[in-house]
Amino acid sequence: MIPLFLCLSTILVGTLCNTADSAEFSKTDVQNAVTASRQTAIVTAVAKASPAVVNISAVRNVETQPAFEDWFWGEIPYSRRRSFQTVGSGVIVNKKGHILTNRHVIDGADDITVIASDGREFTAQVLGYDYFSDLALLEVDTDTNLPEIQWGDSESLLIGEWVVAIGNPFGLSIGNAQPTVTAGIVSATQRSLIVNNLYHESLIQTDASINRGNSGGALVNIYGELIGINTFIRSTSGGSQGVGFAIPVNKARKVVQQITEYGSVIPPYLAVEVQTITEELAEKLSIPMNTGILVSEIEKQSPIAKAGIKRGDVIVRISGHQIRGEEDFHALTRLLPLNQCIKCEFSRRGKKRQTEFTLKTRQWNYTPPGWGITFAQPDKEMARKYQMPGVIITHVDKESRLRDALKRGDFVYQIGDTQIHSLEIFKFVDENIRSQYKALLYFERDGVQEAIPVFFNRNNRRR
Repeated sequence: MIPLFLCLSTILVGTLCNTADSAEFSKTDVQNAVTASRQTAIVTAVAKASPAVVNISAVRNVETQPAFEDWFWGEIPYSRRRSFQTVGSGVIVNKKGHILTNRHVIDGADDITVIASDGREFTAQVLGYDYFSDLALLEVDTDTNLPEIQWGDSESLLIGEWVVAIGNPFGLSIGNAQPTVTAGIVSATQRSLIVNNLYHESLIQTDASINRGNSGGALVNIYGELIGINTFIRSTSGGSQGVGFAIPVNKARKVVQQITEYGSVIPPYLAVEVQTITEELAEKLSIPMNTGILVSEIEKQSPIAKAGIKRGDVIVRISGHQIRGEEDFHALTRLLPLNQCIKCEFSRRGKKRQTEFTLKTRQWNYTPPGWGITFAQPDKEMARKYQMPGVIITHVDKESRLRDALKRGDFVYQIGDTQIHSLEIFKFVDENIRSQYKALLYFERDGVQEAIPVFFNRNNRRR
């Protein structure tokens, strides 16, 4: 028989051991639970995407002229050279060194420095940019692969889903490779705004804090996929008020593809003129306002004409996107792909119809009415010969009033105060001159820059 005191001792020791094991298990369990709770989907998304977000420092050198007082007091005036720095963000979209950012971040920069998430610094070159979408593509020279972002799908976004903004607000990441992260939700999609005289369509609105320096940074979804490029905010104070906007990644991706292939965005050949439906037109056509654009002129060889659309028809929808006016139409059609079937909905005398068209070529040449001159968009190889963007004169008619001043091969880069970044901008400037206007036309010939006065009188131009 086992003594009673021995049995009691055994029971007591066993109880103490079980209590100790239980306490230890509870502590470990709590630690595991806390660790698991910290590893949220947002943390995972940031860990996945942030290595592909970089800091961008753009330096612009400006030469200032001597002040009048310097001359007045007999001092020897010297021009002064000042440097201005712009700080922004960018996203690595190609492991070989292609970085996507906003055009306004690097606009006019003489030197561009990129700081990667691992602290490495690179000198960047501009591969190309798109003025109308405010996007630019940079390139850095690297011997090793860079961490590239994973593309998402901005068309599948849900209102209210979580998003994360990653970037470099206020230059806080300079000297520290770690980017700033803010979280929020998708507040709205398909926002259209005019910012700095540029029309932006289909913007993503978010309440994730976006501030100065975030421009060009990444807006990612909960999977760490890029769904937008943070571009600007709406604020009454100049700081973040929870109303930020990003360019949808589906649009940005099309711009990247064209810059990579052509050096800039080259819109497809449409050969159609449209106009916004006014209240008077809407009443005459018996249709609501803001529900399409009127086809005012169309060439017989136009891809849209071949699809059955005629002058007087109202185009309502293209590729599933509602067309509300001229801005919507141009913003959408300029990025349409070639050799793909594009669905189009239009109305004729109040009856809805559907058709399809296929675009075959891009508009590389443009002959503005009244000029007697043909201008061309330089291809990627030809653009490298010049230190600035512009268009090339490929033909001058004998009857042109500018034949004594301009000739084939001249490189036009500015009209008045407007820089001619591309043939698309030249066409835009020409088409939007509606009254008498006199301006200097700047061009380069054999490495020498010149300027001539040009008088615009609607569709008649003369020196």
